[in-house]
Formats: sequence, structure tokens, C-alpha cells
Amino acid sequence: MEPSRSRNALPVLLALVSFMNYTDRMVLPAVAQSIKQEFALSDTALGLLNGFVFVALYALSSLPLSRLADRTSRSAVLAGALAFWSLATAACGMVKTFGQLVVARACVGIGESAAQPVGYALVSEQFPVDQRHRGMGWLLLGNNLGITAGFAIGGWLGAHYGWRAAFLAVGLPGILLALALARYRTPAGSRPSIAVKQMGVIDSYTLLLRNPTYRCLVLLSGVYSMTIFGPVAFLVPFFVRSHGLPMAVVGALTGVAIGLGMATGVMTGGALADRMAKESPDRPQRLCTVAILLSALCFAVVLTVANPWLAFGATFVAAALGAIASPIIAAAVQNEAPAELRATAASLGTLMVSLTGIGLAPLIIGMLSDALTPQYGKEALRYALLICLSFCVLTAALHVETARRQRAALRPQAA
Repeated sequence: MEPSRSRNALPVLLALVSFMNYTDRMVLPAVAQSIKQEFALSDTALGLLNGFVFVALYALSSLPLSRLADRTSRSAVLAGALAFWSLATAACGMVKTFGQLVVARACVGIGESAAQPVGYALVSEQFPVDQRHRGMGWLLLGNNLGITAGFAIGGWLGAHYGWRAAFLAVGLPGILLALALARYRTPAGSRPSIAVKQMGVIDSYTLLLRNPTYRCLVLLSGVYSMTIFGPVAFLVPFFVRSHGLPMAVVGALTGVAIGLGMATGVMTGGALADRMAKESPDRPQRLCTVAILLSALCFAVVLTVANPWLAFGATFVAAALGAIASPIIAAAVQNEAPAELRATAASLGTLMVSLTGIGLAPLIIGMLSDALTPQYGKEALRYALLICLSFCVLTAALHVETARRQRAALRPQAA
């Protein structure tokens, strides 16, 4: 692919990659209730499958794959990762035992660990600083539409053809997209320097972690992700148990509410942040503080109202408000990193997301639900999700701290 044409094609390719990333990932929570029944799992085991089973190799793989991408070809590494996780997703639909599903799910985690950090680095090559929030918004738009597709496809196919068919349907198309991405060539002038190529993994992360704002952003990435992935992992089972709705309907409606809500949020957040950052670099973080607290209030409505249609409407609003921070955090991480270490810088945030958001949050919710079941029965999951809204308060506090550090970093320059 010629460089000029590949530059124009890259945002579309990355949006499609992020779409496949989250479509593959969200099929599991969409069919979680069927998997639970077939293998007679507890909610704790379901939380492990949704969380720590996926995250076990996801966390370990993101660091070396991102470093490899910075040292070689970011697009080639991303294409290889996409092909691998697509095959692993399809393999989830061919398992016969719960143990085999665990292994296949862990392999999905290996491949998907490269998607976010390498994608963020490629976006930063394409978009200048004053447009980077919106650039991240376009990348994350693919994620959010992928959530909609994953829930809708998973819920519909799971109800009509079984949960295995859902994994096969979403896994195999990623191979074709990987072939298209492999043809992309990094624009001239953005290749890593010889010094960066020779820098070791430990030295690279040591250099990044010397920056106090970057350290705060890494922590923020992890805690913020708990407000997203925790509820997403259990909203379908919640609507099935507490409202008595069929899985096919719940999967589609949950996917639309969360996916389109988050898509609205990331595009709105990206556009607002580019304007606010021109006045002061900390203003986007203050926007995030307000948005995440309002999101928590809306999620409380989701979990307490008796009318399921009102609950789905509140889910859309809560998802939109919560997603405003996504492009802002991603762009802030990239802005704090040297150009040659962009994927490496994003990988630490990905590590925190995998450990806390994807891994820990679903496990905490599952354990709370199991612990509350003797007292609350099928409503235990509702109260477990309500308790975990406290993650939003901690996230807001970290946005305030990040804004403070961004202001502090400017003071020596103004002096």
C-alpha cells in the first residue's frame, strides 16, 4: 500500500481493528448465562472466566508486544496479534469442556493485549497534539460499536443457535482484516531511532515512570476501567435475573445501550477536550471528574428502577457519561510519552486495565453476588453492582489529582 493512501486508510483500519477487538471480547458476557448453566458455574467462576482467565496472559503479553511494536513495525505486530486472537475466539466455539474454554479465552487475551497500546501509538502518528483527543475518539468509537455488535450477535446467536456459534461467527472475519492491516506501512519520519531500538525493556519503563503525571495516569487508567468492565460483565445476567427478560432481547438491548452510549461519549469527550485543552491542559480532566460522578448516579438508576425500559435508557446515559474520559486519558498518556515509546507507554495503562478493570472488577462483583445470595437470592447481583459504584468516586479523585499534576508541570515553564 502506497504511503499516502495508507495514511488515509489507517484511521478506518484502526477503527475496524478496535471494532473486532471488542466484538470478540463482548460475546462472552452476552452468552455468560448459557455458559454458566451448561457447565454449572458459580458467579465467582463466571467472574474468573470474564476477568482473570482472560487477563492472566493479557497482562503479561501487553508489555513485550508493545515494546516489540515500538522497536520494529507497529502495524505488523498489530496485524499478527489480530490474526491470533481471531483464531482463538473461534476456538472458544469449538471447546467441549470448561477447561478448554479457559485455555482458549486466555489465548484471546494474548492477542488482544496488543490492540489498545499499539493502536494508540498509531493514532498518535496520524494526529497532531491539538487533534489527538478526537483521533482517540475515532479509535475508541470502534471499541464501542464492537460492544454493541458483541452483545447483539452473541445474544441473538446464543439464543437461536447456541453460544458456540456466536464465538465462531465473530472470530473468523478478523483474519481478513489482519491481512489488510499487514499491508500498511509506517509513514516516513516516524520510525524509532537507533537509541530507542537498543533500549531495553526495563530501561524504557524506567524512563517513562520518572514522569509523575504519567504514573498518575497509569493508576487512573486501571481504576477508571473498573467503572466500565465491572458492570459490562454482569449487566446481561442482571437483566435476565432481576427483570426476567429473555437473553436474546437483553443481549441486543444491552449492546445498543452500552455500545451506542459509549460511542456518543467518546466522540463528545474527544471534541470537547480538544477545545478545552487549548485553554488549559488540565481542563479535560476536570470534565472527566464531573462526567464520572454523573455516570455513577445514572447507573444507580439502572440498578434500582422497576421498569426495564427506563433501566435501558439510563444505561445509555450512564455509558455515554462514563465514556467521556476514555479518549482524554488515552491522549494524555500519549502526550506524556516520547514519540518513540508511545506503544510502550500505553502498555502500562493496558496492564492496569487488565489487572483491575478486566480482571479484578468482575471477580469482586461475582464474589459479592455469591456472598449476598443467601440473603437476597436472585437480587444479590443487583446489590453487588450497587456496592461497586464506589469505583466511580475513586476515579473522580484520581482525575482531580491528574489535573493538579498537569498544572504543576506548567509552573516552571511560566516562571
